[in-house]
Amino acid sequence: MKNIFTRFATILVLVLAIFTVNSGLASASTVHITNFSGKTTESTSSHVKDYVHFYSSRDTINVKFKVDEFVKTKNVKRVHIDVQKSNGLWWTTQESKSVTSTSQISFNVSGGKGDYRLVIYDAPEMTGWDKPPFYYAKSSMYSGVVTGL
Repeated sequence: MKNIFTRFATILVLVLAIFTVNSGLASASTVHITNFSGKTTESTSSHVKDYVHFYSSRDTINVKFKVDEFVKTKNVKRVHIDVQKSNGLWWTTQESKSVTSTSQISFNVSGGKGDYRLVIYDAPEMTGWDKPPFYYAKSSMYSGVVTGL
């Protein structure tokens, strides 16, 4: 009886050790949070912004962002992307980037766990007229991935 109990205890310890090692490795890897894609909204009266909301259970996030195509533009080909975090009352900007080509950019934000949003918009270009339209209509297609580190 003692021999059976010893074998059972040994097997139980091995199973628990394997489970502990595997769970430790899983927590060290990256976590996929969301994919996003879209087209910025054209406007001649203001610069309209697109929003992508997500929650991160990790302290650091990695954002990969790419302008797929500058669909409609005037002189300045530039798309802004802001990473904002909510504190429950308002949004604070953690990081701001500008993209002027169709190459992918990647950056990390260490804002802690919580609610985030990406704010994506074309750089406004004023017409210089004293009557509407005040801005040139612009739009761009974009895509990207957010992961937790």
